[in-house]
Amino acid sequence: MVAKLTDKQKKQIIARRAEGESLRGLAKRFGVSDATIRRVLRSDPKTSQKVAQKKAQNTADVLAHMDGQKEAVCRLLDAYLEALGDPEKIARAGLSQLATTMGILIDKYTATVQNEQALRKLDEMLEKIGGVI
Repeated sequence: MVAKLTDKQKKQIIARRAEGESLRGLAKRFGVSDATIRRVLRSDPKTSQKVAQKKAQNTADVLAHMDGQKEAVCRLLDAYLEALGDPEKIARAGLSQLATTMGILIDKYTATVQNEQALRKLDEMLEKIGGVI
């Protein structure tokens, strides 16, 4: 892939990367190698800062959206849990469906418990050294 990129293309690469496009995607879009894309991005010292800012903004946007949907999600979870506990539905379900459902519930519950335990340990450690989250 030998191609000479114009200044306009280089600016587009930087802008698209700041928007979160992957290196491989950029290389394919512009018909150059991944190394060329990395070289273009390194030529702009503010690129990594722009990418980090965009990722932080995207994360904040997603968290804000999730927070706004919390009540709806909780209603759905309650409805699904109630349906999963319905004795008639359990009786009609096949062994494979029951095992899969049980496995998912156990995996998700234990992951939540482990995360809570890890956060408590981190809080305890920070308290001991005088740190704050």
